[in-house]
Amino acid sequence: MKNLIIIGSDVYARRVIKCIEALIRFGEEISIKGILDNNEEKNDVKGYKILDKIDNANLYNDEDTSFIIAIKNNKTRQEIADKFQEFDYYTVIHPKTHIGENVSIGKGSIIMDEVNIKDNTKIGNHVIINHGCIIDENVIVEDYVNLLQSSSLGKLVKLDSLTSIGKDVLVIPKICIGKKSIIKNSSIVIEDVGDNCIMEGTPAKIIKKL
Repeated sequence: MKNLIIIGSDVYARRVIKCIEALIRFGEEISIKGILDNNEEKNDVKGYKILDKIDNANLYNDEDTSFIIAIKNNKTRQEIADKFQEFDYYTVIHPKTHIGENVSIGKGSIIMDEVNIKDNTKIGNHVIINHGCIIDENVIVEDYVNLLQSSSLGKLVKLDSLTSIGKDVLVIPKICIGKKSIIKNSSIVIEDVGDNCIMEGTPAKIIKKL
């Protein structure tokens, strides 16, 4: 039995708990040990106890425990993973997700329900792919990326690290999106995007440089 500790207590923690509970119903030998979070006003998330602050995570690191960083902000996930590099991070893949052939998914990544990841795709570490996303063949998603609900990536798309893709976004095939860029909800991306850009619209245009 693997004990899981979830880092974070916001809506993403609730979504991860739902995924884990679904995995348990499907026979996965895991259990939720508790939550780590810095919000002192909360005592639990969906009935699971907040054990301690995130800074004290080392106190809970043992051979039977794996961690999941369930925090929306990409940079925060990276900072926590860098601080606790020695931890074992559990990869959450909801049982109602379709994974094609020759797909690799890195440590600590979270793949939610009704996601479709097609053949020959690479998903990095600590990536979050929300409900209903479609990722076509030969796509590369680097570390610490977040895709919100029902976004779609065409064939041969590449998302660089720390990129954020909003809800209902469409990225057409063969597009590259640079580091730390943000694509706003319902945008359609039809050309390459550089680093540190905020894009919006149909087609998406730069509205700000970070």
